[in-house]
Parts: sequence; C-alpha cells; structure tokens
Amino acid sequence: MKINKKQILSLMILSCFVLTSVDTAQAFSFKKNKNNNAQSVNTNKTKPVNNKIWESETPPYTNEVHSVFTMNDCIENAIRYNPSIQASIFNEDVYKSRVGQAWANYFPVISAGLDLSRSGDKYIGGGPGGVATNQYITMGYVPNISANMLIFDFGKTKATADMAKRLYEANKEDTKENINLIIYNIKATYYNVLFAQAQVKVYEDTVADFQLQLDQAWGFYRYGTKPKIDVVTAEYNLGKAKLNLVRAKNILDVAKVQLSKIMGMPEYTNYELSDQLTLNLFDITEEEALKTAIDIRPELVAAQKSADAAKMNLRAMRREFTPNLGIYGSYRGGIGDKYNLQSGQIGVGLNYNALNIWRVKKQVDEARATYNRAKAQYEDVKHNVYFNVKKNYMELETDREAIVIAKLALDQAKEQYRQVTGRYKAGVGTAIELKDGENTYLNARLDFYNAMLNYNTTAASLEREIGIPLKHKDEKVINIREEDL
Repeated sequence: MKINKKQILSLMILSCFVLTSVDTAQAFSFKKNKNNNAQSVNTNKTKPVNNKIWESETPPYTNEVHSVFTMNDCIENAIRYNPSIQASIFNEDVYKSRVGQAWANYFPVISAGLDLSRSGDKYIGGGPGGVATNQYITMGYVPNISANMLIFDFGKTKATADMAKRLYEANKEDTKENINLIIYNIKATYYNVLFAQAQVKVYEDTVADFQLQLDQAWGFYRYGTKPKIDVVTAEYNLGKAKLNLVRAKNILDVAKVQLSKIMGMPEYTNYELSDQLTLNLFDITEEEALKTAIDIRPELVAAQKSADAAKMNLRAMRREFTPNLGIYGSYRGGIGDKYNLQSGQIGVGLNYNALNIWRVKKQVDEARATYNRAKAQYEDVKHNVYFNVKKNYMELETDREAIVIAKLALDQAKEQYRQVTGRYKAGVGTAIELKDGENTYLNARLDFYNAMLNYNTTAASLEREIGIPLKHKDEKVINIREEDL
C-alpha cells in the first residue's frame, strides 16, 4: 500500500502521543520512587522474603522429623509461612497498581477500526433473454484510527494519584500491623506452651509424690501404725492427680496446635520448645514507650495515611469543577475503486466531561465529611494506643511484683511440704496434713508459673502496642533455679 503525506502526518501525531506519554510516565515514576525511598527501607526490614519466593515456598517440616524451636524460629516461620501475612503483601500490590491506574489519565486513548463493504451497479437489457450486458461491482475497506490525550486537567489526576499513593502507604502500614499482631500471637502462644509444659511437669511430680505416699500408707497400714483411711485417702489423691495430669497434657497439645497454626503449618506438631519461662526486666520508661508508640506504631501511621488520602480525595473532588485540556488526532483512509478516500485531523480542545454541578457539589460535601471522619478516627486510634501503652506498662510493673511475691509464697509452701512429709514419714503426721501440704505446694508452683506467664504475655502486649521489641536489662530481680521449684 502506498503511503501518502496525510498518512505520514497521522503516524507522526500518534508517535508524539506515545513519546509524550512515556516521558510523562517516567517523570511520575521517578517522582514516586524518590518520595518512597525511606519507606521502602522500612518495609524491607519487615519482609524477609519477596513475593515470588512466598508464592513458591511451602513449610518443609513433616511429622516424621523432630525439631527444636526457639521463639525466634517460631517468629521466622510465621513471617514466612503464615497465609495472613502473604495476603497482606499481595494486597499491597493491589493498591500499588491503583497508583498507576490514576496516572493512566495522561496516557493516550487510541481507537481503531476497519469497515469492509461490497457495493456496485448492475445494468440489465440490450441482449436476448434479458441477459446482463454491463455490471459494476467492487469490494473496499476503510481503516480508521484516532487518538486523544489529556494534557492538563488542573490537578484532578494528580490529586487522585496522590490519594491512591496514600492509600497504598496506609496498606503497607496495615501489613506491618498485621505482622506486629502475628508476632504478638506467636509470643503469647509460645508462653502458653511453656506454661502448659511447666504445668505438666508439676502434675507429673505430684503423681510421683502421691504414688510414694500411697506406698507409705500401705506400709504403715500393714504394720498397724496407720488406719486404712490413710490408704483410701492416698488412693483418691493419686487418682485425682492422674486426672489432672491427663487434662494438663491435653492443654499442652491444644496449645502446640495453636502455635503451629499461627506459624502457618497447622499439621506439624513433632517439635518442642527450647526455652523456659523467665523474668526479664526491660530498659524503657513509660514516657519513652508512649513517645515511641506515637511515632512508629503501624496502626497509628496507617490511620494518618488514610486521613491524608481522604484529604487528597477532597482536593480531587474540588477540582472536578475545572475543565480538561487535551490534544486529539485522527486518520481515515479507504482502499478500493470507490473508497479511495483519505482524511485526517489534529487539534487541541478545552472541555468538560459531563459536568453535573449539583452532583459535584454533593461529592465535595461527601469528601469533606470523609476527611473529617478520617481525622477523628486517627485521634481515636491515637487515644487507644496511648491508653493501651500506659495500661500494659502499669500491668507489667504489677506482674513483676507478683512474681516476687509468688516466689516467696512458693519457698514457704515448699518448706511446709518438706516438714509435713517428714512428719508423716516419722509416723507423727496425718494424711490430712500431708494432703494439705501437697496441695499448697502444688498450687504455689502453679501460681508462680502463672505469674511468669502473665508477666511475659504483658511484655509481649506492650511490645505490640509500641511497635518494636523491648531491650532487656542485665539486672535480675530474683534468681530462679529449677531445684527451687
């Protein structure tokens, strides 16, 4: 096909549209990347692996292989395999794509088509039998292409893109908050497993003690120094201790299943934890905790970004009253005996796109109300963070004091149990004294472990409210030895 001057002109118009669009996109992309450098660094600290790895990775653990996990191992497994975190990461990509969709208004809109037709004239007559003596039939097609590109819309597109960008940044903070919550759940469940393990150990020791007491009661009964009621009492105590042990083991199994679920591998249970409940002091004051939470708590930052997005939306709605400035061009050609037609045009236009002043006015009112609501929600989140930080900090101090008191009560209960056991072995104590001493010692041990559980769980909750892990002090409040328990 022969290309004439008008076709060359149309091709030049489209080339200008494309080149201008590419330059605009690169400029916007550079501006966006420049503004997001610092935030990308923070996000990389949160994500240990990228999306492609997360899509292909599955937990490598099977119940045929035994593992020993530290708390850090459990946290790493959760960050890598928990599907909730993966969903949050992919949701970021959804909001990121909307930023590009907003800037797409500055790209050309191209339309193209091809009309194919058949036409002609037929003349009948002049021959015997009415046979046609002359006919004119032809085939032809008419290709056409047109393009429109926005040049300037008085900031409507920029405001919409800024809103999409703030929502994307807010969603990134939501991902951090989700990771923050899952880390807290890992720690709280991890401590519950440790407490359940300690509880099983307490009841195992109790079963062993009551079995020994039953043997002693039978011996005393055979020699006639103790009545049979002591034997019956010892048998009852042993049976109840075994029942408590069964229940404690069930609680441990459920806690491990819960931990496996949070780690993202609910079917894997053939593991044990390497740590024990401990008492660690934290190097942070209440004022520092509050300031840090206000500055970096992901939930609070996300609320601020959402309020900024609402502000950008209000700005975009206000600019709906402005027209659009654009450039347009088209080419239409024809091929065929009767379709050898060619035309083209190029121009610049200033226009409104279906402007409804009343609707725009109400959309502005809605955007303003949405912005005010977002600001109020930010203040509400800020107040909640402030309250929760103070509450957890005060509870942490109370739980620390409770551990000290529980340890003193444990030492006294252990000494009391040692004395009543010695009295019973010497034949001067009663079964009731022995049972009371055993129950007091058992409850003191459980109270101490429960105080340790509450302290560590509150510390994990405070870390969640602040948004970062707490630093430990080297100072020790009490020395906890296994033989003291």
